[in-house]
Amino acid sequence: GVIGTGAIANDFATALCASERCRIVNVTSFPGQAQPFAEKFGVARATDSLDELLADPEVQAVYVATPHPLHEKMALAAIAAGKHVLVEKPLATSADAAARIIDAAKRRGVFLMEGYMYRCHPLMAELVSRLRAGAIGQIRHVRADFGFRDPRNPKGRLFDPALAGGGILDVGGYPVSFARLIAGIATGKPLAEPSKLTAAGHIGPTGVDELAQLTLSFDSGVTAEVACAIRYDFGCGATIFGEEGRIKLVDAWLPGGQRQGLESSFVVERDGQPAEVVQVNIPRAIYALEAELVADALPGTQATWPAMTWDDTLANLRVMDQWRAALGLPPAP
Repeated sequence: GVIGTGAIANDFATALCASERCRIVNVTSFPGQAQPFAEKFGVARATDSLDELLADPEVQAVYVATPHPLHEKMALAAIAAGKHVLVEKPLATSADAAARIIDAAKRRGVFLMEGYMYRCHPLMAELVSRLRAGAIGQIRHVRADFGFRDPRNPKGRLFDPALAGGGILDVGGYPVSFARLIAGIATGKPLAEPSKLTAAGHIGPTGVDELAQLTLSFDSGVTAEVACAIRYDFGCGATIFGEEGRIKLVDAWLPGGQRQGLESSFVVERDGQPAEVVQVNIPRAIYALEAELVADALPGTQATWPAMTWDDTLANLRVMDQWRAALGLPPAP
């Protein structure tokens, strides 16, 4: 079941059209929006009622693709109905809200995952394998960005504080989650939490962060610089620097540079050696692989790392909470 019919839900549905294992059987959204979505993607049922979708016995899991402030309410309702839940990032607008969702899933015994789809891509598994094997030696530093330029629209979701707009909550979690993943790998762990944060940024005229930068320091000595933006297009790249070289990802969050793309790669540059292009292609678009990962995890309640585990989600949102606070932003709704 799909909750929400915006751009991300359309990307998700497009990808699932190619999946032989997962299909959408029901969709709900704001009044009048579910039926056109159902017709576009051949979904059997559409409803304006969340309760009706959650009561559908054919719905085994739901994908929450609503605006950020609605994630907690929708996820808790789905969990209460006994459905497995995939929530589009961020899981919630704060670490406290995310903890409430995770606690509910834990008590109900259902699957729950935050949908950072790049963490479900085989490219990440290959990257982890290379780093663990010492491809660039001891990891020292990470640089990661996610910035795009969108027209400033005071009524649009990205620029409205009431809809949890701004770069940090929309795309800042990508580079933060990547930096924490790599810092964890540097010490043989699945994730790491920074011991020191230094933030800077620009708050636009509508009151949201239009550009935000963050420096992270970890107890291991690893450092990271991450940045995000909704008004400044500085790309979706990431670079990992080690004692013996570096690894570059041009399209870290959309492997291959397309939401429905099947080809992806990263480049390993070792001192004194020719650059190696590591190609990792997939049979179906990333959102289909994300849905299939959920299916593979059942009847378990958490995803298989390096996809987002509950501890990872909570740690990531704690950093995002601190980042926003450091820029003087109020708690998100």
